[in-house]
Amino acid sequence: MLNGYVCRENDFEDGTQSLYRFLEHDPAVPRYYNFRGSTNDGEPKPAAAVGQRMTKIMVAILEAYASEDRRRLDYARVAASEEFRRYANLARDLQRADVFALPAGERLSFFLNLHNAMAIHAVIRTGQPAGSGAVDRRSFFTDFQYVVGGYPYSLTTIKNGILRGNRRQPYTIVKPFGASDKRLELAETKVNPLVHFALCNATRSSPTVRFYSAQGVEPELRHAAREFLLDGGVEIDLETRTVHLTRIIKWYSADFGQDRDILRWILNYLDPTKAGLLTHLLNDGGPISIAYQDYDWSLNA
Repeated sequence: MLNGYVCRENDFEDGTQSLYRFLEHDPAVPRYYNFRGSTNDGEPKPAAAVGQRMTKIMVAILEAYASEDRRRLDYARVAASEEFRRYANLARDLQRADVFALPAGERLSFFLNLHNAMAIHAVIRTGQPAGSGAVDRRSFFTDFQYVVGGYPYSLTTIKNGILRGNRRQPYTIVKPFGASDKRLELAETKVNPLVHFALCNATRSSPTVRFYSAQGVEPELRHAAREFLLDGGVEIDLETRTVHLTRIIKWYSADFGQDRDILRWILNYLDPTKAGLLTHLLNDGGPISIAYQDYDWSLNA
């Protein structure tokens, strides 16, 4: 990275120690899918306002082109729709949106919604990710990017850098942001495990795609977690003393805790029947096995 792009928060300064380049000349431009041809030279808009407009369009898209349970999305019809054309045009406004001015209470919903909108956009523009595992699909999560406030963001950057407080992605050794990265200012200071049930990655096993409000994001997250865990995310076999969990929890065990800590956390999001079964296993002193369910990487179309 050079000293910066002129479109960032720094004014252009002439001097031997300052090097700049136009965003159009960045070699990573082909990965910036809210940047097509030229920069957005319009007056910068508040990030909250842009995010709210994008979310409103995406909610309309879900209402028109998703199944009633929101588990499947007709990507072909979305791609051809007027709503998606408007969304893609609006996403250009993110290039100069000042996300650093977002109040801390609004950043969570902003980045949750941005992630889910980008996942839908990524499928439409790049197709279904190849491979049948997290490592195989890594390029889908890292190569599709938006420029937001002059900085690039991928699905991985948003999930692990912002929402998980700059924690390493599974199967990697490097954190998303270095110590001098400006984007580190946006990272959550405390990891909320509930975000894992809010982030849709366009697969059949991922949580239901939805968008969140700044005012109600916490109860909405709890609802999303409860819905996901009750809809096959947790199964309890008393005979074998085995609890079957979504593989998401295994991948991100650093956020959920280990073994019985995970099970105690899950108790908060189960119906009375399953909660009773799990409480019985936890209290009788016997061993408990945790098994992780296979993950279906098929497109949720």
